[in-house]
Amino acid sequence: MYSKSKFLTFILSFIPGLSHLYLGFAKRALIFFGLFFGTIFGMIVLSGITGGEIFMLLAFALPLIWFFALLDAFSLIDKVRLSANSDETHYTEIETFSENKKMITAALSLVPGAGHMYLGYLKEGAFLMTLFFFAAFLMGWLHMSMLLFILPVVWFYSLFDALQRVEAIDSEVPERRSLINWMESHPRLIGWSLIILGLLVILERHITPLLTPEIYSYLQTAVVAVILIAGGIKLIAGSKVESGNSDSQKDSKEKGRDEQCGSGE
Repeated sequence: MYSKSKFLTFILSFIPGLSHLYLGFAKRALIFFGLFFGTIFGMIVLSGITGGEIFMLLAFALPLIWFFALLDAFSLIDKVRLSANSDETHYTEIETFSENKKMITAALSLVPGAGHMYLGYLKEGAFLMTLFFFAAFLMGWLHMSMLLFILPVVWFYSLFDALQRVEAIDSEVPERRSLINWMESHPRLIGWSLIILGLLVILERHITPLLTPEIYSYLQTAVVAVILIAGGIKLIAGSKVESGNSDSQKDSKEKGRDEQCGSGE
């Protein structure tokens, strides 16, 4: 196991997982096999079901999976050789699996939610995976390109949140609030977002076909402007409420100090 070739490892890594089999790490090979071929299978099936090519966007994950598999394989070679040269105990798969948990989590997070499931956060992982593929399904089914911005947001959030959770587990830092906890504490915001999304769907699919291109262009600009104005008003109103609360707290503190001074006299 200590005389494995880096060149042969690189050649085999063009199919993610083969290089890990060559190095003797079957569990890691299974993970990368599942990621790579699962992404291809899901991409083909979802594109066939919806009859569109929007799910071909998932192909961007394939080179990332290959890159992560290559880095992981080369890191295993270096660590195995280092342990052999220092006459240490054999570098077992269990040890490397624990030390490279961050690498495996990042690789699994190429499919949003999979990294969270690997870490044991099944509820958060299922939610992120459902959100990602549901948004992609709506884009393909309703031909709504306006939802395209949701996919990279969900993907990057899933990736970096999973990596932060790995670091929190290793350093025993208290867990921070998850996205689901935030949504449960802001039901009104989620409700209004769903209402706006439903109105946009009706506008895009039922009203827009009846309009001329000129009117559609004006209406599109007006909708964006109304959303921006409403968001600005909400932020201004919220900042005023917070400043009012802070002023009232300061007044109450000053009043308490005056009462303490008066009682002391």
